[in-house]
Amino acid sequence: MGESVRTGRQKIIKDSSHYVGSSIIGQGFGLLRAVLMPVFFSPTQLGVWNIMNLVLSYCPHAQLGLTHGLNKLIPMMKGSGKSEEEINIQNSVFWVNVFLSLLAFIGVFLSSYFVAESYVIPLRILAAVIFFQMLYYYYFSLLRANSRFIIVSYGIFLTSVLSTVLVIACVLIFSNPVIGGLIGSGLSVLIVLLYWMIKGAYIFPYKISLATIKKCFFFGIPVLAIGILDSCTVSIDRMFIAINMKEAQLGYYALGIMISGMVSLIPGSVASVLYSTMLENYSVNNDPKDVKSLLVGPIRVMWAIIILLIGFSIIAIPCLIHLFIPKYIPSIPIVQMLLFGSFFMSSSQVPGMFLIAVNRQRFLIMLQLTSIALVSLVDWLLIHLGYGLTGVATGTICGYLVYGLGYTSIALYMATGKREEVVKYIFWQTFPVVMLLLTFLILNKLFPDSRDMIHYITWAIIKIVALLTSLLLYLWIVNRDGLVIDFVKSEFGKVIVKFSKKKRLQKNEQ
Repeated sequence: MGESVRTGRQKIIKDSSHYVGSSIIGQGFGLLRAVLMPVFFSPTQLGVWNIMNLVLSYCPHAQLGLTHGLNKLIPMMKGSGKSEEEINIQNSVFWVNVFLSLLAFIGVFLSSYFVAESYVIPLRILAAVIFFQMLYYYYFSLLRANSRFIIVSYGIFLTSVLSTVLVIACVLIFSNPVIGGLIGSGLSVLIVLLYWMIKGAYIFPYKISLATIKKCFFFGIPVLAIGILDSCTVSIDRMFIAINMKEAQLGYYALGIMISGMVSLIPGSVASVLYSTMLENYSVNNDPKDVKSLLVGPIRVMWAIIILLIGFSIIAIPCLIHLFIPKYIPSIPIVQMLLFGSFFMSSSQVPGMFLIAVNRQRFLIMLQLTSIALVSLVDWLLIHLGYGLTGVATGTICGYLVYGLGYTSIALYMATGKREEVVKYIFWQTFPVVMLLLTFLILNKLFPDSRDMIHYITWAIIKIVALLTSLLLYLWIVNRDGLVIDFVKSEFGKVIVKFSKKKRLQKNEQ
């Protein structure tokens, strides 16, 4: 019995590593798509495209938290002999989700009759995309809750590839690139949904238990509230721009959001995998300290990876904009500001999942409300003072600070119970970012941008090398205990061992 449980856990760990790997590879395709979209879109079209994606980002909330409840209940039932209840949850949530997907489709389609002409056709196409997307989210949640990470990882990888290829192909085919992009996005979601339906091999008899739906709803509603508030926090800046500025300015800002958002994808994927294990560990004694090992180590490794990625991007991305999409040069200061702020948003991913797993959602809700109020106040004030997009980006960074520092502080205190540990970790979190900002400002003074492209690229290379060199020094200072290096060595060693075993097996077969 113990051996079978151990084998099962090893399989889950192995499969989840595939999931993280596929997610990271998928991020590369996502980055490629994010870089190419501005090439095909004018700033005005990119503004419309961004609003469509903003509406799409709200579609998971139309499931009223039922999939969140499913995500929490099924992992908690593992090993408790409640397979019949699990099936009841699967069936009930599936059919209610289908009904809610239809309502979302009708609601978005009807809204197209009350908007500006540039949004009418995109919204009608988006209505169909949302219908498929909601079913996609249901299958993703169900497969992940059942620890079927291999199927999930292939689906995510396929989504990344197809959404890149089909979106770009349809953008080139259709005269209106926004309409083409939405059609390509919908096709990619539909194909992966069909793949998950076939590989998942789930059958959903038409049985809806109101008691089960009620249970899933009450388990999921805190996460739903967090999700809605989270969406408001990350989109309220664009709402202010849409209300007070032109679509072209929204397009410039959207480029910054798209690029900075990529930084959060890797920690988001890691947090998603850790979530189920956090739930299982916490459910044994209902003690947050039992989940400490899944919080402390991963967040420090994530901080190191993210800060190096940002250090490279704040110089390299503007250089690429100058070379390939000069029509977006006005967005460069916004891109750089949001990249700095994205460190704190990215660093909130794992602590956020931790707090949800240990049922401390009320802290997240309070922080989100604070963040929304702060961003709204700063945006409104700076827009009316004439700071435009720079003012909006400043407000967004304020919200990111609340997220990153707030989530991390509360999660660490729950896991360690020691305030001095929290202070130490917050220092580890903020020191490299502050030093990166100071180094960046000094380098810009020493090597100012030049209109001559050769000089511009030369200065950019010098600044990248100097920034990354200084970052390695800062990271060494805050990681002198060797945790990050030991983790990298450990993971690299696992890869070498796995590769060696594979080679031996191939040799034996020959």
